[in-house]
Amino acid sequence: MVALNSLDFTNFITHPLMKPPGLVLDQTERPIQFLKEGTEIDPQQGIVTFYGMVGDRKYKLCLQRGTSGDRRAIVTAESLDSDEDIDSEIEDKVAQVVSDFFNNLVFELDGTFLCFLDMMIIDKGESPNVMISLSIVVHKFPSSKLAF
Repeated sequence: MVALNSLDFTNFITHPLMKPPGLVLDQTERPIQFLKEGTEIDPQQGIVTFYGMVGDRKYKLCLQRGTSGDRRAIVTAESLDSDEDIDSEIEDKVAQVVSDFFNNLVFELDGTFLCFLDMMIIDKGESPNVMISLSIVVHKFPSSKLAF
């Protein structure tokens, strides 16, 4: 289990070792770049809100705990570009890709593999935290020189 406040969560998803998910639009894969600003954890609703960019379009992403074994995390996406016609199919695709990103997350640290299992939000201490449950498989221990 890893407890992350909003800054920790932002640093986790934007860390250079984390490969951002890609969204295929018009047969072109475009990365979803998670933003460092604006992350909030709402313990009453059980939602982590964060933001991402696909090209020049900004999305509000809301992560919450899923209800089934194969969908342990569910993300909704809302385009914040109000001056354009927003295609709800694209919002759905962004939501699906980011949901899959969390549900299939494998974070590799030089031979040690961390996989997303589940999440929950707690409101203890100074600020709310998202608790991420990870499985760990060690093929070899990471080098002490690994820059993390």
